Amino acid sequence: MRLRRIFRVCSAPLQLSMVLLGLWGCSMMDPQQDIPSYLIVPELTFAPDEDQGTSSTNITDLWVYSATDVIGIFPLPAIVPILPSDANGAPVTLLAGIRENGISNSRSPYPFYTTVEHVVAGEPGSRDTLLPAIELVENVRFIPVEDFENSNVFGSLVAGSGLDRTGAEGEVFEGEKSGRIEVNVDAPLVRVRTVEQEFSLDAGLPAFFELDYRCDQSFAVGLYGFRSGQETKHLTLIINPTEAAGETEVWNKLYVDLAATISAQGPADHFEVYFECILEAGRETGSVGLDNLRILTY
Repeated sequence: MRLRRIFRVCSAPLQLSMVLLGLWGCSMMDPQQDIPSYLIVPELTFAPDEDQGTSSTNITDLWVYSATDVIGIFPLPAIVPILPSDANGAPVTLLAGIRENGISNSRSPYPFYTTVEHVVAGEPGSRDTLLPAIELVENVRFIPVEDFENSNVFGSLVAGSGLDRTGAEGEVFEGEKSGRIEVNVDAPLVRVRTVEQEFSLDAGLPAFFELDYRCDQSFAVGLYGFRSGQETKHLTLIINPTEAAGETEVWNKLYVDLAATISAQGPADHFEVYFECILEAGRETGSVGLDNLRILTY
């Protein structure tokens, strides 16, 4: 009886010790099971076709997917840890991410850039540097609006100055010409619209208006929708300054989401793009630079 009682008392610690020994043994059998390999992506390069205009982008993030799950969203330049269970012999998928309308908490993969498949072949703890090259997807509808090199499709809707082409030093983003809007005390309002371009845009599909721009005061961009001879003005976005008045010009790339604006119009025969700039209170002048205007949709 005393022997049985001693065995019962000792059995629980003995069983716990055996469990811990078993777990330690499993760890010793596979010490690298939770050690990731690292994929280093400094940037994504974009190479447009010959008829697709500028190569400028503003890709801010890298979206990474395994065959079964989301690995994560990583600001560029990115260091992506990939566990053996994520790789598992299958490629990971890389997508170029943007900030819709320039808003930091509205990040998403850009639907018109191609994805990149990459097989992670390194051992746990290894580092692999990759420079992915992306293009526009094959079925994109690429709609050039204006690059100002040889033309200007914008007409003024109010008296005074409008949107002009400029080749002045320091006012051109790339190429020989860019667009320029200037407001002052004599012409405090500029509103311009594309003339008879008649862009066909369908509701329910992704649609973005791309532009390279600079400005020392805010300005607006939107669409006019036309239906049975009637036109409706739709404000899409108010764009904040890239630099203070009198500072060196700072250019930025913006992806303006047009989907909600197109849906707000409802049925439409066509659309036109407009810009509007109103001189801010307490200022004598303000200016906006524009280049590489285009719409991408399906």
